Amino acid sequence: MVLRQHFFGGDSDEVWTACKTVGEMCNLLAMTYLQQEDFGMVLELLKKAEILTERDNAGRAVTFNNLACYYRRQGKLHSSLQYLQKALNIEAKLESVAYNPADTHLNACAVLSQMGRHQSALEHAQEALILLQEELFQAPGSTPDSQTTPQADRIAVLAIAYHNIGVEQEFLKRHERALNAYRKGVEIGERYLGSTHAICVTLKNSLIAARRTISLKDRGSVRKVEGKKKRKKKGSSSSSSKLEEEGEEKGGEGEGLDEGEMDRMLSELEIETPPPNQPNPEQLEGMISPRPEGDEEEERK
Repeated sequence: MVLRQHFFGGDSDEVWTACKTVGEMCNLLAMTYLQQEDFGMVLELLKKAEILTERDNAGRAVTFNNLACYYRRQGKLHSSLQYLQKALNIEAKLESVAYNPADTHLNACAVLSQMGRHQSALEHAQEALILLQEELFQAPGSTPDSQTTPQADRIAVLAIAYHNIGVEQEFLKRHERALNAYRKGVEIGERYLGSTHAICVTLKNSLIAARRTISLKDRGSVRKVEGKKKRKKKGSSSSSSKLEEEGEEKGGEGEGLDEGEMDRMLSELEIETPPPNQPNPEQLEGMISPRPEGDEEEERK
């Protein structure tokens, strides 16, 4: 790169092309060191990438996403969220159809969930799901491109989007919607990635735990309702249940496509195995929102 600056000038296209290449390498190395928990090296590489991607908007969005992952691992959620917002601002201006901000929305969902902002987290997961549907299933009337065969990692991200919607619906006490979303994520993952895939194992464990927790909660709710019926009039009880139903109606999943249409389109997809430079299971798991904790213990008390 020094030689290119000498021969072509510091502001030449050749120099900035070299900067883009080196910036991509810094990002790849940073994520490798993040898995090894060498946090000092991660930050050093990402700060270099931030400088090198000054004229590469897509590369800078990736860098900001990776910085968000770094700060999330450090427990600095507000800093993580700030970098994700910067990435989303850049991605909103990108014209390339090859770049999908769904991953950034899922990272934002996971961070917001950890911060206890579950409605906002749900909205990011829903936005990711819509974007992934647009990516995987071309709009009616468009001409299919033989070169756009979806790769397995994109199906994994789609499954994670459903999982995160399930997590946030569970936090928001919309249990039936939560279980439906969990199930959909597991079904998609197992159908196209195989039941032994690391992501599928994680999603299946979440579904099993959610079923157990929600079952305990439902039994507790039945006992509470029976106790209230003995103390309250029938009229007030029915109006209360009506309000609960209205609240449920406001908490839709925002899926975009109905399940029947989704299943049909998925069945027509030919899934391609991702090349070695695609996100590995450990990186994909960073997009997964953690389920509520401590619910089972509370139900036993």
